[in-house]
Amino acid sequence: MFFLIFLATKANSQGEQMKAFENLIGGEWVTTPKAAGGLQSKSVSKFEWGLNRKIIKSKYYNHDPKTFEFGLRNEGIRAHNASDSTIVFYEFDRFGGITEGTVLTEGQNLHYEYDYHGELKLRDTWKFIDKDNYSLTVGVWKDGKWEKKYHEALVKRVPD
Repeated sequence: MFFLIFLATKANSQGEQMKAFENLIGGEWVTTPKAAGGLQSKSVSKFEWGLNRKIIKSKYYNHDPKTFEFGLRNEGIRAHNASDSTIVFYEFDRFGGITEGTVLTEGQNLHYEYDYHGELKLRDTWKFIDKDNYSLTVGVWKDGKWEKKYHEALVKRVPD
């Protein structure tokens, strides 16, 4: 009996950990910030459940800076790690790079923390505005505040 209660509690905590991602499912999340030189640089993110709602699978599309072709750049996974109760993520890019880190949740806000090419500890924050909008900030988070911001944009859901 104890074992069944333990399994139910463990499964429930996994579901609670991943709950912050629920709003991202459905549609495309489009960002159109101004890039260097004032050019528009559209990006699209798509999210879906995987492995019986135990993981989130992501795809990220943007313009290639050299060819200006729009296409798939990254695919990723977000998952609850039961051994230490963290949410981990992995991003695999088309150039063979792998980025890995942790996701901290705060209500419906998502904070991705990772080492960028072994040089910099970065944070990407998706701050929930409403069901169809997040503000995105990428930068260095230190001592509870942004030390440096590299990118800020509105991310808006476009329905399927």
